[in-house]
Amino acid sequence: MALSPGTAVLVAYLALAPREGRQRAVAAAQLFSDCPEDSARRRLNTAVWRLQSEVRASTGVELVGRSGGRSVALSPAVPMTVDAVRFEDLLAPVLRRSVVDLTDDDVRRLEDAVALHRGRLVEVCDDEWVLGARHRIETLYLTALDYLVQHHGSRGDVAAVDRYGTLALAIEPLREDIHRHLMGAYAASGRHDLVERQFEQCRLTLLAELGADPMPETVALYARITRGDAGQAASVAALVAELERARREVVRLAEIVDRALDRLHRMP
Repeated sequence: MALSPGTAVLVAYLALAPREGRQRAVAAAQLFSDCPEDSARRRLNTAVWRLQSEVRASTGVELVGRSGGRSVALSPAVPMTVDAVRFEDLLAPVLRRSVVDLTDDDVRRLEDAVALHRGRLVEVCDDEWVLGARHRIETLYLTALDYLVQHHGSRGDVAAVDRYGTLALAIEPLREDIHRHLMGAYAASGRHDLVERQFEQCRLTLLAELGADPMPETVALYARITRGDAGQAASVAALVAELERARREVVRLAEIVDRALDRLHRMP
């Protein structure tokens, strides 16, 4: 069924909430941040009533649960699959491992998660409440693509490296770490011609967008690969390991911040 724009945003907000829902005071403040508190609460009540009415009229279903008035949540009796939640559930156990430890099941989970990504989270809304979740999803998506690039590169699957690398750079064309991982993946596949192509794409993109040259580590990696140093494989592996450690630390810090923000939002 088609929902009006306002009710569609409310459904997304509640679908992304914890199972117990959101406290009404928090929901009102987040959804109607441009209004005084009393007005925001009234607007929330109206939005919930409108959502209930639209869904009930089309399906006869009571979409919003009854929670005694202090919180608002979707009814647990209504079956619903949320792609964003499924996406994070698929990735959570995999991204705790390093790329070299991935199993076939891990790779399937990564590919299934990537297939669920169809654009920005809640595309029609740029309110503050969605920005943190959107950033988290995009970060996880890029990390999953990066894992797939490195995994398939180590197995010589150039087509898969191209596919997942293209998806990653479509979102972050200026991310030199992604360009470096692509170069490493092509080198591991024995395709030094594609290493050169990737380095040139990186150089031209940075020049056009920033008027800058690639970072020293990008140039150094390209030089090591194209020179065919005996220590090339070890150098690439060391660089990958260093970047993975940095990524895990960033993810860990982001989770701490998310939990702190969630606790603050739950405060009465």
